[in-house]
Amino acid sequence: MTEEFTPRPEPQEPGAAAGGRGRAAGRVLAGIGRAGLAIAAVVLLAAGGWAVSAWYPGVLADLSRTASSVVPDAVESTRVCATGLRTGGSMTSLDAGTATGAGDLAASSATTVTVQRLGQQAGQVQGAADGVFVGGLDDATIVRTGDADAEGGLAGVSAQRVDAGQVRGTLLTGCVSPGFDRWIGGGAQQTGRSTSVRLVNPSDLEATVTLTAYTGQGQLAAGAEDLTVPAGGERVLPLSALTTTDQALFVHVTAVRAPVAVFLQQTTTRTLTPGGADVQGPGAGPATSQTIVGMSVQGAEARAQVSTEAGWEDTQPVLRLLAPEAGGTATVHISGAAERDLTVPLAAGTVVDSPLGDLPDGDYRIDITADVPVVAAARVTSGGRDDGDLTWLQSAEATSRVRVAVPDGAEATTLRVAGAAGGSVTVTVDGAERRLDLDDAGLASLPVSARQVVVLTADDPVRVALTTTRGGGIAATALESVQQGGAVDVLAR
Repeated sequence: MTEEFTPRPEPQEPGAAAGGRGRAAGRVLAGIGRAGLAIAAVVLLAAGGWAVSAWYPGVLADLSRTASSVVPDAVESTRVCATGLRTGGSMTSLDAGTATGAGDLAASSATTVTVQRLGQQAGQVQGAADGVFVGGLDDATIVRTGDADAEGGLAGVSAQRVDAGQVRGTLLTGCVSPGFDRWIGGGAQQTGRSTSVRLVNPSDLEATVTLTAYTGQGQLAAGAEDLTVPAGGERVLPLSALTTTDQALFVHVTAVRAPVAVFLQQTTTRTLTPGGADVQGPGAGPATSQTIVGMSVQGAEARAQVSTEAGWEDTQPVLRLLAPEAGGTATVHISGAAERDLTVPLAAGTVVDSPLGDLPDGDYRIDITADVPVVAAARVTSGGRDDGDLTWLQSAEATSRVRVAVPDGAEATTLRVAGAAGGSVTVTVDGAERRLDLDDAGLASLPVSARQVVVLTADDPVRVALTTTRGGGIAATALESVQQGGAVDVLAR
């Protein structure tokens, strides 16, 4: 049985730009139909959004590699939620990996949201609830909207505490928009470190994907091209098929025919002791200015001593940068509990890790400016020898409106905002409005609880992340903005 709700419509954000994420041959007005969404992940659909008219019956009949323009009948938005960690996978066959437990999902929209499990028919749904769906789910669940014409946004966050043999850690992953061009920084592929890329195709068209991996020695010559992701399916790509000796990774995923959702998964084991797990969605695409928010350093003094030992070097915080196309220089300003300034030389296509082990405990933002386009991420860790964990933070896109729903099990969860110093934002928590002031570093934080729905609006652009210390671990995710109808770039193949 399905319950439907229609909350009070909220003001729309001005039309959002694609922000460097499109890979274009044709311009298509954003919009998506409801048919053919059967995926081994969670898909959120709500009013206003990105999706592709190619998902409508017959649209691709006349598309070739020539630019095409199609106007769909409906306008909806889509999110795909990781809802947990998947291990295994294959570069040479269609392998979705193995789920490691189940996660908690919170999904919210200003319009109707319904939940549907994988393999069920469109009319067979699990339910919905009063403006926010919260539940424990495996990763074979679809969350969809009802009224495509309602105003407002869409939010989804999944959380999981993994404790399965040598895989242990806290996960917090924002639901992401499928796309044709995505960048994610993080992970390592060497002894005790395992990194994989998870691809989810929520459309009813097969996607063809190219995965390019960058390392501290440059772009890997052996990339992965013409990888098939079936319609309504997913696959996990272990980076061990490309490298086994690299400790600094950035991945670039491009798709044709259909957009895909991309997640980077990392697990760490030291000898037989679990050292953490993480699942990240994409960050902002290459640009000359990037901002990372949500970096919280705890236990810095103890980990500074441990990080000098062999095998424990990656327990200290680090900033990761990549200039994909051309060499240059990045200027880095770290502010918050302390201030640091760095100058980082960049070689084209080479990942650079800058250790930040001298930062004292506290909350930080990292602002990067460069003379060439760069992508950026940062790692923080928690715990000690027996209870270590890690998370990567992607650079966040600027936004003036964010919606977030907090899943069950996300204890000690905090909304973190970076904007102009001395500014303020308006935050509505479960319908109650308040003002949140930014400090001299342009930072603000707001503790939030499970099942709360938070809508943040700002007059000036801000970056937003959600962090948690559930189960004694650490996890963080940069949040996407509320997306409204607009144009996206589509390359048909």
